[in-house]
Amino acid sequence: MGRLTAYLWRMIRSWERPTQIAFAVGLALFGLAFVVLQFGPVELRQPSLIGVIGLLFVCQIIFMWGNRHMVTPYTQAQRKYLAEDFAGACAIMEQVEAQGKADVNTLTLLANSYRQLGDLDKSEEIVKKALALRPNHHFPLYAFGRTLLIKGQFKEAAAIFQQALEAGAPEIVRIDLGEALYRAGDGAARETLEQALALEQEPFRRLMMGYLLYRMGAAVPPSPEQINAGLLYWQETARRFKDTPYAQSLADDVLQMQSLLEDL
Repeated sequence: MGRLTAYLWRMIRSWERPTQIAFAVGLALFGLAFVVLQFGPVELRQPSLIGVIGLLFVCQIIFMWGNRHMVTPYTQAQRKYLAEDFAGACAIMEQVEAQGKADVNTLTLLANSYRQLGDLDKSEEIVKKALALRPNHHFPLYAFGRTLLIKGQFKEAAAIFQQALEAGAPEIVRIDLGEALYRAGDGAARETLEQALALEQEPFRRLMMGYLLYRMGAAVPPSPEQINAGLLYWQETARRFKDTPYAQSLADDVLQMQSLLEDL
């Protein structure tokens, strides 16, 4: 109980001064209304009950408002990652790791951030630490597959993507598997991608899947709408990883997609 009280007190001390005052006033009024409810005249019992309920609700709202910025380091890093502030995400997760508090999700997010920054060796090193904690967890397995794919180790990436799917990864990972197989020159790429045709997916994934099936003679060329909707993502990906074997292969595909758009 003492630890909980101390924890709550630390949280309240971190709030802005107006919020602290509002919470203190709310608690004082709540205490007064509760005393009246318990010991006051009968005719005041019902109004005081209404006051107790209302003030309890108000105190809860103030408490949530005061703690609105209190999110975990992982959530903070996630937000920076989604905003493409990969260096910021790395800084947060590196601190967590340095404190010895990193779990499999923290390490995987750090590995993903390193990959997006182009530090593929560091990404591989960190994701292997995550897999040492949870060898059959689909989240780090998928991250490992993406890093291997970018490094140009297509056959190895395909094997890891397959392992991630078997470990419970979303079926959308089948498109990554199909791409890795295609770039590895494995004929199983066609069947793998065809299995993903019915999946709901982002425009950039649908474009790559349709394009690869077209290159294998299993589909018509992607439509102008599909190319326009997904091409920018692949252009940015080729630019971000420009010095890697994957980007060199992808750059040729981007040029082909652009030429398809001009021909259609």
